[in-house]
Amino acid sequence: KWVEYIRDEAQRMRALVEDLLFLAKSDAGKETSPVTALVDVSELTWSALLPFEPVAFEQGVEMESEIADQLTVQGNADQLRRLVAILLDNAVKYAGNGGRVKLVLSRPERGGVCLTVHNTGPAIPPEHLPRLFERFYQGGGARSSAGAGLGLAIVSQLAASMGATAAASLEGDFLRVTVELQ
Repeated sequence: KWVEYIRDEAQRMRALVEDLLFLAKSDAGKETSPVTALVDVSELTWSALLPFEPVAFEQGVEMESEIADQLTVQGNADQLRRLVAILLDNAVKYAGNGGRVKLVLSRPERGGVCLTVHNTGPAIPPEHLPRLFERFYQGGGARSSAGAGLGLAIVSQLAASMGATAAASLEGDFLRVTVELQ
């Protein structure tokens, strides 16, 4: 039992160090983005969503998705998969027992692809929204104890490396994080 705990903690620490290393390399301009290709974002989003469904179920979180078919972008599949996984991980983590998460992948009229993840959870004061993408920032309150505060900073960095934008807004009881890919 203790060995399992130690292994789990070591894996968590490794992931944290890798996240910090990614951000440090990005700051130094040394994070190289592998060659981009045409990526089926619809298929990639489905494959990133599936592992989170049992996690959400175990935590009592209702998951919903609306993924448009055959949406493609020029980009890096590994970075896009990581971006979607971080958004879903945060959403499920902060939705809380009895919460809801909704993922929407669509093509807006202006073109590109829009990925939006909504989740219920502890209220975030509107003045905190601009800081959600800062490193180590957790918005205070109940959100502070759930993680290291690197997830949305990495999402922002990944989006920027692909020429995309990431933004957060409040929509009723939901926090909405949107990434617009071109």
